[in-house]
Amino acid sequence: MAAHRQPEEPVMTVAFLNENTLGHTSYLPRFTAELARRPELGVTPRLIDALPLPAHLKRLGDASVRGLRRFGLDFHATRWRIAASRHLREQLDRLCQREHVDAVVVNTQSMGLELEGLDPSIPILVGLDATFRQLASSPWFGPNVVSRVLQPLTLGGLLRRERRLFSRVTRFLPWSDPVRDALITQYGVRPERISLLPPSMAAPPRRISPLREGGTSRPQILFVGGDFARKGGAILLECHARHFADRCDLHLVTQGAVPSGPGRTVHRQLSAGSDAWRRCWTDADLFVFPSRLETFGIVLLEALAFEVPIISSRAGAAASILEDGSLGVLLPELTVESLRAAMETVLGDPAGARTRALQGRARFDRDFELAANTERLAGWIRESVRGAK
Repeated sequence: MAAHRQPEEPVMTVAFLNENTLGHTSYLPRFTAELARRPELGVTPRLIDALPLPAHLKRLGDASVRGLRRFGLDFHATRWRIAASRHLREQLDRLCQREHVDAVVVNTQSMGLELEGLDPSIPILVGLDATFRQLASSPWFGPNVVSRVLQPLTLGGLLRRERRLFSRVTRFLPWSDPVRDALITQYGVRPERISLLPPSMAAPPRRISPLREGGTSRPQILFVGGDFARKGGAILLECHARHFADRCDLHLVTQGAVPSGPGRTVHRQLSAGSDAWRRCWTDADLFVFPSRLETFGIVLLEALAFEVPIISSRAGAAASILEDGSLGVLLPELTVESLRAAMETVLGDPAGARTRALQGRARFDRDFELAANTERLAGWIRESVRGAK
């Protein structure tokens, strides 16, 4: 794809405000690293992290009241976001004092709550994996019945702040189609203000074959998830122990506590992008992701990129990423027997798995490849800057 910048156009200095928690940690840094590597795109990135919180904001963001947090009555969801976004705003203000800033890109809206009052000539682009209204209807903000009943009280202020931010935003950069649709139908955002910008990564080399056919090697099943319990690790462990330990090796990339067992290898302290991490993907015959709770599911993009056949729950944006099951098997329910049936289907049909894996790589190259999406982002930033003049 050709670069958006014209030779005579000035280089833009852009502040990237980063929610460096969970799956958000790598979202903006990949784009800023690519922009720094490619000066022809005309963007000089300034990456600013929300965490750790400074001492004067730490209590506001971290304090919790025992017994009240599970119902949202300590307002932690709001307080943490205000503290983190305030920390980012303070850093942004110092940056603006040192140099001219042409635009601000923030991921997510949680980190932009304190941008109200920013110079109106500076466009704001907001990436988001879910709206607050989507989160309110999920276990993220409503883990139990009482917490959901109390949401008008506990989340009212947060939703109002989100509305005020959205009224100031120049362009929205949702990660997935479900978020884009929510912005249009629930928030009344005009479609022309929305551009999809999903998590992206550099394309790895193409694989020879994702499933072993013949030979003596046992198929390798891969699981990747730092939060072992939330990502459904227990279901996979039980399924493998009861039905597949005698014929498949299970490789688990996680920080969670995992008991030892036959045919089971745990990989700890693996950094994404490292040689050891890449070997886990290139050696895998099947990736299993029975996650219970997600807003997106970045690891599914890695499986698509490495052409590994996929079995996944429907958590987060899995159905959108896997095109309703055409690029991978979606579990109808999170049970051992459902997972067993899906694994038997994939392992028993190497040709079908290979077809889905190839189609998945084509989807990755089209929608999730870092270089192309960085060029798109640079173009949207420049359009926003032009429009603000």
